[in-house]
Amino acid sequence: MAIDVFFVCVNVQIDHQRVGTVDPKEKTMLDLFASTQGDFGHVEVVKYSHDLVVHAHPQTHFSFWLGGGLAYAHVDKSLAQLGPDLALGVNSHASHDLCLHDAQRGAIFLNLYLNDAWLDAQCADLAHAMVLAQPCIGITPEMRALCSQLLTHLVSPLQEKNGCVDADVQLLVAKTIASAMTPEQLQAMPLRRRLIDFRLRTAIAYMQDNLGNPKVAEEVAEVVGLSRSRFFELFHDQLGTSPLVFWNALRLEAALTQLYQRDENMTSMAMGLGFSTPGNFSRFFRDQRGVTPSAYRRGCHAA
Repeated sequence: MAIDVFFVCVNVQIDHQRVGTVDPKEKTMLDLFASTQGDFGHVEVVKYSHDLVVHAHPQTHFSFWLGGGLAYAHVDKSLAQLGPDLALGVNSHASHDLCLHDAQRGAIFLNLYLNDAWLDAQCADLAHAMVLAQPCIGITPEMRALCSQLLTHLVSPLQEKNGCVDADVQLLVAKTIASAMTPEQLQAMPLRRRLIDFRLRTAIAYMQDNLGNPKVAEEVAEVVGLSRSRFFELFHDQLGTSPLVFWNALRLEAALTQLYQRDENMTSMAMGLGFSTPGNFSRFFRDQRGVTPSAYRRGCHAA
């Protein structure tokens, strides 16, 4: 699969010897957003200037701090401090946020969003799917060098050879998993949650078919014949998140796809995803992704 590279930046000039000490106040780092898609999923570098609300992704998610102020995240009931020595690892569909210690400075992160099927293929020697046991991951010097190498390919207008980002991501993921868990922990890790209960499969199908219904998260328990409390309990037990966070993740993924693939009017897109105004949609997107949908679209069409 060919890799699509897109970015929105103003005079981006990164000294890769200083990755981990880049200051977002520097003029060269203003409005930085870069993203690449591939078979693995997608990878991006983004400057956050505000906290991200509790949200989830259908992909396994790794975040590496590159510069600016430090940050921390809540993943389920765990607290993860993020900085030059610690990365964040979040399993698919797990609820998490991201909070900045210094919003004025902002923080720059390299984020990997990895498709579960691709990730499982990288761990083919395991007896089951890969699941992270904890959100804090120590960053080794080799991982830091790989982040710098990936960043070089990500923000460059021209790639010297096809597939270099794929190779960078594959190696960085392998080193990150090795840092996150010992071989013994990998073999003993819990199974990834499977949707066994038919009522949850019905509920998710209903959510997917009703992305434009703002009341779907309230209605879905009744649709599958459960009390609200029992439905929430069952949903969290099998997916590790709430129905509302899961539904918002579905809407966000639909928005990302539409922004990347289409030139649809922003108002029509907002209405189609259950938002009363484009402004509400923009705030929703920015609170969960760190950039506005307009900035994301400009990046998609910049290449």
